[in-house]
Amino acid sequence: MDNTNVLVTAMAEKCRELIRDWSGPPIDLPEPLEPEHLIWMCEIIEKNADEWPATKLHRWIGFVQCAMIANRMLDLSDAKAMFNNAKIAHSESSEDELDHLDPANVFELDIGGEG
Repeated sequence: MDNTNVLVTAMAEKCRELIRDWSGPPIDLPEPLEPEHLIWMCEIIEKNADEWPATKLHRWIGFVQCAMIANRMLDLSDAKAMFNNAKIAHSESSEDELDHLDPANVFELDIGGEG
């Protein structure tokens, strides 16, 4: 398992813990956003981390964190802190993954097909 997959797996474990421990009021949201489904998604992420490409892992953990925000289990600052804590704990040293979190860091996206 590469370091990216380790990082996403650590975030899935943390999300699962937070969802299980959450005692807030239920919010009327679609089934895919309900806590039970999110716990299942975290377990699937952990189970498949070795086989899935990093892009799929990132999509899944992103969905889980967005659903947690929708359920008011955490806010954007909490999600960023979760990523930073997992990164520190698992010695992720790449700055490439942090660029999108820094509003002062402008970057260009090369989509190809240009002149």
